[in-house]
Amino acid sequence: MAMLTHRGRRLHYETLGSGQPVVLIHGFSNFGLSWMQQLPALVNNGYQAIVQDLYGHGLSGQATQITSVEDLADDIHALLEHLGVGPAVLCGLSLGGMIALQYALAHPQRTRGLVIANSRATFAEPHLKEAVASWIAMFEQPGGATKRFEAAWPMLLNEAFRNSPSGAAVYEIWAALAARTEGSSLANVARGMTSFDVRAQLGAIEVPTLVVSGQHDKLFPPAHSMEVADGIRGARFVTIPSAAHISCLDSAAEFNQLLLGLLNESS
Repeated sequence: MAMLTHRGRRLHYETLGSGQPVVLIHGFSNFGLSWMQQLPALVNNGYQAIVQDLYGHGLSGQATQITSVEDLADDIHALLEHLGVGPAVLCGLSLGGMIALQYALAHPQRTRGLVIANSRATFAEPHLKEAVASWIAMFEQPGGATKRFEAAWPMLLNEAFRNSPSGAAVYEIWAALAARTEGSSLANVARGMTSFDVRAQLGAIEVPTLVVSGQHDKLFPPAHSMEVADGIRGARFVTIPSAAHISCLDSAAEFNQLLLGLLNESS
């Protein structure tokens, strides 16, 4: 198990394969193994997959203070500097997509391409702040991380995947993760998300960009992802008909085809 300490934060990460680096950035309250269906595809096609558990998530340290999207993007930069790898393609889902956008804006010379999945360009709108306030209230209850996971589960993945053996296995893994996660840690990350807004800066991104949405995504519907694509010159927008919010898991074959296509374009 590989660990990096950056600004006093313990960050868990793993690398697999060799070749052009691809950074996979998971979503809020998930962890790095939410990319389990992408890792074989990347390694078998000659890429180096780099996966980090975000601060406050998974096997990384618990977030003891408000943690912004900018902070999380800085952690990714520190990891790539630590690994000594060249410009990378970043693939982020949900919060991970927000982090990938922030990274690309802060480090354009270190960004080779972007896949922004089931994400959005801002989390600073008033109704979203109200939603985050309700999440924080749940997180701060006893067993709050588990309660939030159980409430969100039906919206995260499509019904076919949730009812499959793979879905049952993912549920057990994430339930165990939620049980060991401090609700206050996720609350601090949620608080930091509410300042994120890069809508006015998207035009500065010039690398090949693919924006992916799920037709059945109730958390970040396709219109929110389309706003990202509309702001980046030349970005391609694709909706996966079968996908819900975590499209990389419930629609892995379609997602992998799109990801590998972007990687070929940015080579």
